[in-house]
Amino acid sequence: MKNIILVGMMSSGKTTLGKKLARALGYRFVDLDKLIETDQQMDIPSIFSQKGETYFREVESRILKETGAQKAIVLASGGGTPCFYDNMSFIKKMGISIFLDVPAADLARRIENHGKDDRPILSGTASLQDTLQSKITERLPYYSQADMTLSGEIEVKHLLEVLEPLL
Repeated sequence: MKNIILVGMMSSGKTTLGKKLARALGYRFVDLDKLIETDQQMDIPSIFSQKGETYFREVESRILKETGAQKAIVLASGGGTPCFYDNMSFIKKMGISIFLDVPAADLARRIENHGKDDRPILSGTASLQDTLQSKITERLPYYSQADMTLSGEIEVKHLLEVLEPLL
C-alpha cells in the first residue's frame, strides 16, 4: 500500500481529488497545509505575514518529512511544497507522486470563484492569470518530476485503474 502524493498549483484540485481518491482506496486523506496550521496554531496567511515565507517553508518541509512515515495516505501537498529544500525528492521516496496539471486560466477562474485572500503568494498581484502562469513556469521543473501527470477532468474511477498496478 504505497502512499499517493498530489502536487500542483493552488486550486489544481489536490484536496478535492485527494479526498475522493482516499475514500475509494480506503486510505486516510492528509492535507499538508492543515497539518502546518495545526502545528503552528495559525492559518497559512498569518504564518506568511507574521513569520515570513522562509519560516513557512522550513516548517512545511519538516512536517512533510514527519508525515512521510505514515502509510496508506493520500497527501495533498501545498502548491510550493515540491520546490523547496529536497521536498520533491522526498515526495518521490514517500510514494507515488501525481502532478495535477491545470492551465493558468482555469486556476485563475477557480481562485476568483473561491476568493484569493487566503493565498499569500498571490496577495497584491495585478493580473492573477499572469501571476499564476509565471508560478507554473517557475515550478514546472519540480512538478514534472512526479511519477505521473494528469491533465483535464480527472475521474477517480479512471485514476484507480491507472494506479492499481502501481499500488
